[in-house]
Order: sequence, then C-alpha cells, then structure tokens
Amino acid sequence: MCSAAALPKFIIVQSDVRQFSIGSKWLYADSDLRLDASTYAQEAYEALRLLERCPYEKVALGSVVRRVYHPTENQARSNFKRIWTKEGEGIPFLTGKQLFFLRPDKEKFVSRKMQKIDELRLPKCTILLTRSGTTGFPVLVNKYLSQFAITDDVLRIFPGTMPIGYVYAYLASSIGRPLVTKGEYGSTVDHLEAKHVTTVPIPLIPEDTQKSIHKKILRAYALRDRANQLFNKAEQELYELLAISAFTKDDIEFLDKSIDLNAFSISSSDLIDRLDATNYIPVVRSAINKLQKGAFGLVPLSTICSKIFMPPRFKRNYVEVENGVPYLLPSQLCLMRPFDIKALSKSQADNSPEYLLEEGNLLITTDGTVGRVHLITERMAAWFGSNNMVRLWDENTDMGFLYAYLATPYGLHQLRKDIYGGVVDHINESHIATVLCPNVPMDEQSKIGDIVRSAFRKKDEANDLEDDGIAELESIISG
Repeated sequence: MCSAAALPKFIIVQSDVRQFSIGSKWLYADSDLRLDASTYAQEAYEALRLLERCPYEKVALGSVVRRVYHPTENQARSNFKRIWTKEGEGIPFLTGKQLFFLRPDKEKFVSRKMQKIDELRLPKCTILLTRSGTTGFPVLVNKYLSQFAITDDVLRIFPGTMPIGYVYAYLASSIGRPLVTKGEYGSTVDHLEAKHVTTVPIPLIPEDTQKSIHKKILRAYALRDRANQLFNKAEQELYELLAISAFTKDDIEFLDKSIDLNAFSISSSDLIDRLDATNYIPVVRSAINKLQKGAFGLVPLSTICSKIFMPPRFKRNYVEVENGVPYLLPSQLCLMRPFDIKALSKSQADNSPEYLLEEGNLLITTDGTVGRVHLITERMAAWFGSNNMVRLWDENTDMGFLYAYLATPYGLHQLRKDIYGGVVDHINESHIATVLCPNVPMDEQSKIGDIVRSAFRKKDEANDLEDDGIAELESIISG
C-alpha cells in the first residue's frame, strides 16, 4: 500500500467531462502499463485514501479466502459446452444476469451428463462476482441458488479464514467495488479476472465486528430464501384455489405432440392486422383454455382494476443520490437488491406527482423485458418510477393476489401476447387491460395476497439488513 501523499492528485473541474492528473509512476504501479483513463478512476483512489487512513492492518483478499477463480481460466471453454435438456431431466441453469433476480426463472436446463457439471454447482456461502458486462457486483449463494447450475462466466470466491459475509459486504461497498473494477478490461464488453480480485486490499477490522457484519449478510440471504418460499407457497395455493395445475410447454396445443415440430393452425377469422407468425403461436389460447376449465370465470383486467395508468415520457434531472429521490428503472424491478440506483431532483418529484410510486400499487414493465410484475412496498413508496412501467390499482381487488396471478405463466403469456417493436419490445395500457383474470371473491384473494405481502416484507427486511451491514463496514473504514 502506498502512502497517502503518493496517491494521485485529482483536479476538480466544473465540467461534464471528468478530469484528473496522475504521476507517471502510476502507469507502472499495479496497472499492467495501461493507458485507459478508467483504470485510474477517481473512485478507486478515493477508496485507497480511506484505506490508508484506516488504522487497521490491510491484507490481500486472496490471502483470506480459499480460492478465487472462474472455471474456464485454465481450461478449454469447450469443457463447458452446454447440453440443453427438458425440465425434469436436468439442472436449472442461470446466466450472470439472472443471479441478481429475487425469483430467477427455471427456464433453461442443462444435462447432468454435461462435462464438468460439478464445477457449475456451488455450495452455500460461495460468493459469485460478475465478470462480464456489468462487472464486480457480488451475490452470495443461498439455499435457493444452490439448486442451480451457475454459468462459468462468473468468478467464484470460496470461504477461507475471514468470515465470508464480511468479505461480501466489503466487495459490495463503495470502497471494495471500485478497487475490484478498476482492473476491468475489454473494448466492447468489460471483463474481470481472478487476479483483479485477489490483490485487492481488505482491512482486518476487529474480529467481533467482522462476525457481526457476517451474520447480518447471512441473515439477509436467509430472509431472501424465506421470501422465495412464500412466493412459491402463494403460487401453489393459487393453483389449488383455481383448481388447475401449473401451465407448462406440454399444455401448448400444437397439432402433433408426438414429433419435435411446433406446428399449429388458425382460422382465417382469427387473423388480425398483424402478419408476424409469433403473434399466433397458440400459447395464450392454450393457457386461456386451461384457465376456463378452472373453478372461476374469467374477466378482463380492466373490469377489476380501475387504475391502469402509464405516465408520459419526461425529461430526467439527475442529481446525487443523497440529494434526490430514488429513481426506479424497469430493469431493476425484479432484482433482489436494486443496484446502481439513480436519483432525480426533489423539485422534479414535487412538480410531477404522477411519477411517484404508491404503496400497494402494482407495476408492470412495458418496454424491453415486458411483463415483469412487482408490488410497491413501503420501502419503495414515494420513489420516482420510470414511465416504462404501468401502474395498477383497485380498492376492490387484492393487489397481492393479482401479483401472484400475473407472475404465473397464465398471466405472463397474456401480458406478452401483443408485443410490438422492431428492436425494443413494447406493450401499452390497452394491451394490459385485455388480460383475462379469474374472478375470485375478495376474501379468497386476500388469503393469497397476505402471503405475497409477507414475501415482499421479507425481501425489504433483507435489503435493510444488508444495507446496515455495508454501512457499518464503510463507517469503520472511513472513520
């Protein structure tokens, strides 16, 4: 660790362009002779300054964990050629992006006979670190994630002598993450390697404090496990109430299921003003046919939701997070813990109340990955919400119940049936209003809605606990 005086001197310039100067010695010191400015980003050296002032001993992170690696760093990528199979015949597979989802879908499955499959299955308390694209964000393997095969394109950090929850909190902090990502490389897609992590300095704060932070992180992930259990319980009770089973690919009404060819026919009377074949694949028709065999009649969403509203586009006045109102994007809706949250000015929030999120409302994404659903909780209420999310509400419909239904394939396939757009997918309020929903009495809705709300409370409690652990660590290091 270099002395504070030897660290680069940053010149603050009132401009949209971030400028700073460094000594030539920094081209040779711990930087692989790199000339890209981001390698010397101010955040990393501010973190080094804080560590320099921190009174505790610092050691390389690689010395306090058992191992940091990704499976293809020393062997051929062909060892991890994915052999896809059907649900029930393989192991659910997660990409790097899906790791951050609170409820990652079991969409793809890899064969148990796949070469090196054991290297894709990871024990609990392993830290996963994204190493491509959006790099450097940690995820801890909990009970839920341990059932998946994890992509080889993610760094694995195995527990060693230091409590792994403390290591996680450090990597997730505003001090640890810049030190990891300053070593990223790649002209189009950013990448990280194990060497960028193992050399990161980590302070040896008192052991009892390390353990305290460690317990908070583990408790947070246990709460996320519990939230997933409650979501699954709500879904199962929904199917029992509707007297139907879960919708699967086998339920799609193709002409001949005995051959591996998804052929179907439609009547000319069913043709609308669209000629794209995907609009006529009988997924939605099959889902509705199965719903109609259930215990309740179906009604359009517009008859049970008095508010189906998408605000217009608006100009965003971004400010520092501590000085503004958090701004929620559609891409952050399904994350277990939203990261890279931006903020809009408080004056904009005061003058544009139609964009503020209201507790108890539902959100549905309308652009990009269409059809993600989320219940607005107390923690998120009064945040700014993107105009690319429709707001739903009705005092005579339980929004927790509606979330449970719309999050199933029965709801999701209907939400996505009218997607349009050449590059980015879109839907609008009129498409959402036509979604058919079971007309369930309010008292029966509430039984399922209560389970859903409990699950979201567990999610919020987990995020509060994790934030508290990270804040404790940052406070100790920054003095």
